[in-house]
Amino acid sequence: MMNQEQIKELIDKSRKNDAAAFARLVSEYQGMVFRLAFRLLCDEDETRDMVQETFVKIWLSINKYDGTCRFSTWIYKITCNTCYDRLRALQRSPSAYSSDSACTDWNMKSEENIEEVLANKELASLILRFTEELTPKQKLVFTLRDIEGLEVAEVVTITGLSAEKIKHNLYQARKQIRNKIHQIEPDL
Repeated sequence: MMNQEQIKELIDKSRKNDAAAFARLVSEYQGMVFRLAFRLLCDEDETRDMVQETFVKIWLSINKYDGTCRFSTWIYKITCNTCYDRLRALQRSPSAYSSDSACTDWNMKSEENIEEVLANKELASLILRFTEELTPKQKLVFTLRDIEGLEVAEVVTITGLSAEKIKHNLYQARKQIRNKIHQIEPDL
């Protein structure tokens, strides 16, 4: 992982059309962008397309990055906007998108005992499956806050939503997921 000074240097070089420097930035942030896009879209092909589109947008607008937020926050914002636009388009045209492949790429870190690990993975799988049924805005906020673990202030920066709207959408998303889980597993 690069330090902030190395990243700043690569950004400066990328602004001067240094493709090799930009390739290093892509390699540094590609995993983060892919993970977020996959969690939002739950489709590997769509995710690959959106990752590519995200980095094209970053390349074309790198001169607009002003350094007021971390570079990773700026990349989160571009990724979210790209995926959010795609989610809205898919919602209008559901035949273009089949979510047969459930989002199961959630790394639970609990090695206490195998039963707990399996229960956590099953619960994570249910949560991710029900996340697909949220509105695009709820899915975006839920993914950034609860799955990616970002602070509300950073989610505000990324989405442009007010803290109140984020909290409202997060509450609605959690409530909907909780209700669906309780329908399947009343004891949870």
